[in-house]
Parts: sequence; C-alpha cells; structure tokens
Amino acid sequence: MPAFSIIVPAYNVEHYLDEALTSVAAQSFTDFELILVDDGSTDGTAAIAQRYCDSDSRFRYVYQPNRGQSAARNLGTSLTTGTYVYYMDSDDLIDTDTLSVCHREFSNPEIDAVMFEAAVFPNDAPMYKQEVNGYRRPLGSATLWSDEFVVESLRQGRYFVSPCCFITRRSAIGNLRFIEGIVYEDNHFFAALLLQQRLKLAVLNQALFKRRLRMDSTMFTTKTLHHYNSMYRLLHEVSALSFIALDPPERARIKQEIIGKTLGDLHFASALVGPDLKLRSMNVAATWYVATHISPRLFSAKRLLLALVPELYRLKPEL
Repeated sequence: MPAFSIIVPAYNVEHYLDEALTSVAAQSFTDFELILVDDGSTDGTAAIAQRYCDSDSRFRYVYQPNRGQSAARNLGTSLTTGTYVYYMDSDDLIDTDTLSVCHREFSNPEIDAVMFEAAVFPNDAPMYKQEVNGYRRPLGSATLWSDEFVVESLRQGRYFVSPCCFITRRSAIGNLRFIEGIVYEDNHFFAALLLQQRLKLAVLNQALFKRRLRMDSTMFTTKTLHHYNSMYRLLHEVSALSFIALDPPERARIKQEIIGKTLGDLHFASALVGPDLKLRSMNVAATWYVATHISPRLFSAKRLLLALVPELYRLKPEL
C-alpha cells in the first residue's frame, strides 16, 4: 500500500500533461501511486498517460466517458489505496519535495491534513497580477483545528478552496465526494471536509504547488448558463451543511459569511452570463432562500438591487 494516492483528472490536456506528470515522477519521496482518470479526452492525452504507465508501475490510467472533473475525481477516489490523498490538476506542477514535506508533517499521527500555498505561472499571463497573491494560507500557527483554520483564513483574507493545495488522510475524506454535474464543486468539498468534522491541520506557508494560468480554464472562460446553474446549486448545497465543527455563535457568523459570498458570486455570474428575466427571478429567489434559511441579515436593499440588476456589479465599488 503506497503512502500517497495522487488523483489526476484529465480532459484534452495534451499540451500540459507531460510536464505535470514529469513533476510527479521526479518527486524526492517515491512511495506513491498516481491514478489518472481520462474524462473522455479526444486528443493525445491517453497516449501521453499510457507512456508513463508503461514505464512506471506507480502510474495507472483509467478511462471514463466525459462526465466532468467531479466525476473523474470521485472515480479516482474510489480506486485509491494510499494512506494520504492528493487531488492534482493535469495542467499544473508540484515541487520536487512536495510529497516529502507533507510526509514529514504526517509523521505526527494527530495531523489529518496538510495545507500549503501555491505560486502561479507564467508571470506574463494577463491575469497574473490579480492571481499572484491569491493562494496564501493564514499566518500565525503551524497547526490549527479545521474550524480555527477557516476562521483565520476568512479573517486574514486568505480563504481559498483549491484541493490542489492540501493533502488529506484518506480516513478524513471518508464518504465525502465532489458534487457531480457542476463546476465550482471545490467550494462545497472544502467546506464539508473542514466544517462537518473537526480535523487537525498542519499549516505551511510554503508554495508546494504551481498553478498554471490558462485563459481556457474554468476560472477564466466565458461564463455560460451551466456556470450560473452550478453556482445556484452550490448555494443550496453549501447552505444545507451544518458547519457542526464550529461552536455557536461562531457557526452562524461563518456560515453567513461563506453563504453571503456565494450569493454575491451567483449574482455576479448572472451578470457575466447576461441576465434575462428568468435569471433575475432566480437571483431574487436565491436571496430570499438564504435570508429565510441562513440569516435575515443576508437580505438587504443592496443585495436585492444586485439580484435584480446584476449589471451594477461593474459599479460595485461605488455602490
């Protein structure tokens, strides 16, 4: 049984996959398995993956018809045999010592997950300046309980959800899976993992992961109705979480903050899609839902205005 199981979902990434897999093969800590789940690629992704599998028994290739990144990650999770699980994207890189550093932290049997930072590249990408400081962990303590970690991350403006920036004991993940059929699924997984149970975390202010900035990634592509509908479902799924790891009244405050941000993201997504009457109505319905299910403080004249006229997000600093 390997120490680490690395799950890599891949879809039409022939231009990036070789570099990503090379960064894994070059790890100074060698006790790992890599499960690459090909999500119905139609380019040279399969051939590149098969080349690594043929030359290195630690690499495994699995194919599924195109069902999305969540389904690919979930299939990979079901196949893991390692003690620790890492979700890595197929166009990114990890440092040579990433697994070694995390294994050292896991030598403390109380540690359930290791949280680390990311650097972004290339530095000439159009979105580099807005992303360069976006992957920082909270300062102040080398270990935190997961509820404390979320509180500090929000307080310091260092809350981000990428599963590429933490490694978790497989036992801590348990039956938790990514919501299938949507994008932005990382938001639910992160909150459910850290706030539906109390985990002991090692917090590293080290960039052990390198995130590639691509204009055709989920974060930067033109938004469609699928993006909006995903955010709409995400809002309801996160609202349904108990956040039981937090004690009242902190629980109510943090849940309100996270749901409030998700609601704002929903309204903003509608502005990017091009809101019609249906989307404006859904915005209002979502605003009413969180006000009645989470906190009446989430219902305000400003939020209602942005629900009805999300185009005003362009003027948000002046609102």
